[in-house]
Amino acid sequence: MMICPVCKSDCIRCAEEVLAEIDTRYLACPGCAPELHLSKTARLSSLPKRIARCKSCGRATLDAVMLDALRLLQRFGLRDEDEGLRSVGSPLIDVGYPLAYSPRLGPKSLIIIGERYSKRAAEAMIQEIPEIKGVILSRGVPGVHDAEEMAQENVLLAGCDMRADVVSSLLGDLVIYKNQSLIHIEFSRQNAPKMRILEQLYFQGKLRDVVDGLSGPGTLGLMCVLAGARRVVLNDAWQPAIQNVQLNLEVNKRLLGIEEILHPEESNRAVGTDPVLVASARGASQIEVYHGDLTRLFSRANPAKLCLIDSFPGTDTADLEKACSCCSEVILI
Repeated sequence: MMICPVCKSDCIRCAEEVLAEIDTRYLACPGCAPELHLSKTARLSSLPKRIARCKSCGRATLDAVMLDALRLLQRFGLRDEDEGLRSVGSPLIDVGYPLAYSPRLGPKSLIIIGERYSKRAAEAMIQEIPEIKGVILSRGVPGVHDAEEMAQENVLLAGCDMRADVVSSLLGDLVIYKNQSLIHIEFSRQNAPKMRILEQLYFQGKLRDVVDGLSGPGTLGLMCVLAGARRVVLNDAWQPAIQNVQLNLEVNKRLLGIEEILHPEESNRAVGTDPVLVASARGASQIEVYHGDLTRLFSRANPAKLCLIDSFPGTDTADLEKACSCCSEVILI
């Protein structure tokens, strides 16, 4: 059993368990009533007072949960009668993957991120609405956008912000956990462009010796491990991202053929500079995890045949590409 670093409960599970139940996780039961499909822009005064949970399975529709949240925010003076469901914020299911239907939600299965929340209102949402797991106040896109600027964070006001995305490709499936207040949102999609790029590189025989230079929670680098890379180096300057990488090594340990995970060094900086080897794993692949500035990574790590750079949109990558020129090939994702 893995203990969640945020809520200290068992809300984190190994990848095999998560993948085994995704086909039925959010399905309606035979007793569930048809969904009402409320207008997301209709004024609160025109919406139902409440939508009942299913008497058989106890699950709620997404609209039912968002309606309860809207009425609670209105009670706290944070929304008015002219606002609708869309004003509540963005709902994120705790295990995300492409769905062809609206999910039916059980306890602690939804994280809401948005603006104009208070801590008291967020705590009330957690206490009164059983499906809500966490409430995040949005301040922008979290992470390190520029080495010259302060890192950006959103604020977890109440509950737990740990959630997972199921990442699928022709190479296989992984479960990638992330602290959603500290890691940028990437919605799981059937035709994920980044996965198509990795698949092309795999069929070209290039996923053998890989650096994932701006790894985030580890999606690209760990998919390279799944694809059979002999060596993979993951690096990020943002400490929460590197902490998530280490968690995702544990979560996907069996899928990735990992025999042992070591933690040679510690890094206490929020934004890394000189590279610190915070984790290494051996097994089917040799995996190294560094916390540091990508422009300094190869002062410590050996160059690779292929370096992947997955930067924030609009970022000037010239210095990063120059720093990675010691690798045989550099690809911007």
